[in-house]
Amino acid sequence: MNNIFVYLEIEDGIVGDVSLELLTKGRSLADQLNCKLEALAAGHQLESIGEQVFKYGVDVLHIA
Repeated sequence: MNNIFVYLEIEDGIVGDVSLELLTKGRSLADQLNCKLEALAAGHQLESIGEQVFKYGVDVLHIA
């Protein structure tokens, strides 16, 4: 499994700008490498994380 993973920085239920930048670059790399972009969110108040990250091309979101 050679996918690109981005660990999301989240504060008060909002994904940090640096994480969104990493998702943008990760999507580009995943396209070049023909693999999936996966994101990992850990914490609380994560109900809206999917809405925030799927528009950046995330294929799989892991929530813990």
